[in-house]
Amino acid sequence: MSRKERFGNSRAARQREKTVEPSSIGTSSNDFEALPPRRKKFPSSVHKVTKWYYNLLFFLFVCLVGGLFWYGMKFSD
Repeated sequence: MSRKERFGNSRAARQREKTVEPSSIGTSSNDFEALPPRRKKFPSSVHKVTKWYYNLLFFLFVCLVGGLFWYGMKFSD
């Protein structure tokens, strides 16, 4: 038995199936509009945090290099 037969579709394929909006949910007179996926309604700020984190690391690295350069110039005399 292959892995695909054993475990089914990939995770990405299942995620796409979940996010597809159904064409019609009910046939009664009280048809409600389908809700958007939670990921769209409440977007994650992971990308913003990651950007700030890497910018902070870069800034600290530049400060370290500058501080070591200054320390070397001050105490080399």
